[in-house]
Amino acid sequence: MATRGELVEDIVALGSIAGSKATVDQFVFSCAPTFLLNGLASGAEGMIGLGRTPIALPSQISTSLGTQHKFTICLSSSDGNGIIIVSDQAPQDSVFGSEISRSVTYTPLFSLHEHFIGVKSIKINGKRLSLNASLLSSNGGTKLSTIVPYTTMESTIYATFIKAYIQAAASMNMTRVASVAPFGLCFSSKGIDSSKHLRSKVPAIDLVLQSEMVKWRILGRNSMVRVNDEVMCLGFLDGGLSPMTSIVLGGYQLEDIVLQFDLGTSMLGFSPSLLVWETSCTDFKLDSWPKYSL
Repeated sequence: MATRGELVEDIVALGSIAGSKATVDQFVFSCAPTFLLNGLASGAEGMIGLGRTPIALPSQISTSLGTQHKFTICLSSSDGNGIIIVSDQAPQDSVFGSEISRSVTYTPLFSLHEHFIGVKSIKINGKRLSLNASLLSSNGGTKLSTIVPYTTMESTIYATFIKAYIQAAASMNMTRVASVAPFGLCFSSKGIDSSKHLRSKVPAIDLVLQSEMVKWRILGRNSMVRVNDEVMCLGFLDGGLSPMTSIVLGGYQLEDIVLQFDLGTSMLGFSPSLLVWETSCTDFKLDSWPKYSL
């Protein structure tokens, strides 16, 4: 589909919550047709580029301010605000607290333009899935995306994943019900919806990274989607037989997790779900730390 838009340069004023000010000269952005927002979250009025390109928002700010290319995001799961911090200083302790900061795990980032991580295997309730390892690493590995709402998997990976999840769910006395589009696996919420983050109510999903000791654990709140008062569905979708990327980790799975991107060293830091500490991205205040915001 052909589209038209305007590429614009302007000066953007940045105001630090601590009081200092800065400007980004020759800030590049685009005025594009509103139909490009179709499929995004309700209320979205635009898109901010967070990829590994020179015109991505963090890259433009870092280059203008002469800082290292590092940024931290925390996506809200509610109607409240999330956080984007562009700084080469470490904001974790000041913003998120020392306990959450100590919980951050690091893994390499791959690809020159987008954010990919290397998933070596997948476990459900500690049991490793029998998967084609070459599929996990093909086309760059596993991509992080805030545009794709729910994680997508190549069809053969998805089939194995769903089969294992059904078995694990049955062992936890979860009751399967009819699927609700676009989800392929749904359960009765009775008996599994009594806690805020569903930590022990549904199977745990582990993405094993560079070693067995390094894993991204997806707990219930980031895996199960409430579709109505009686039904919750697994927020993972069939991505088809020949997708460009075998696994795309969607925005729902990234919510209420501290994500630290160091583009200079190509490393990603990620925390467990903040709901483990009975908190969320909307609960953090930035007024005690000098960060820049648009």
